[in-house]
Amino acid sequence: MDFILDSKERVRKVEEENSVFVSRLSDLERERESHATQYNNNEKHSLRTCKNCKTQYDPVLNHPRSCRFHTAHFGGETRRKFESVYSGGTMNSPDSGKVFQYWHCCGSEDPFDPGCTAAPHSSYDD
Repeated sequence: MDFILDSKERVRKVEEENSVFVSRLSDLERERESHATQYNNNEKHSLRTCKNCKTQYDPVLNHPRSCRFHTAHFGGETRRKFESVYSGGTMNSPDSGKVFQYWHCCGSEDPFDPGCTAAPHSSYDD
């Protein structure tokens, strides 16, 4: 019975958090629309390029989690780095010469992973 009560409480908390996010999203959309009108009246747009994720962004709409990036490089190494002459070593294993590639900051093996760090966009002009 306690499990059912705990589950209902968790569901209620998630629903509350979702309503906060939906409310914030609505606020951002209204803000974007108001600024779109302002941009239409100006001749040039002030888009900037983020030095972390390399995408263009609007500084007015920048928020604390708008940019996703990795803090280290995507590269690889072989298992031979860990080879050993002792039993159980990787020197004679079938994949000993294969290069295993991954993001060195988080270990993700997906080269198209959006990023393990979320932060505001940072311009080259900042």
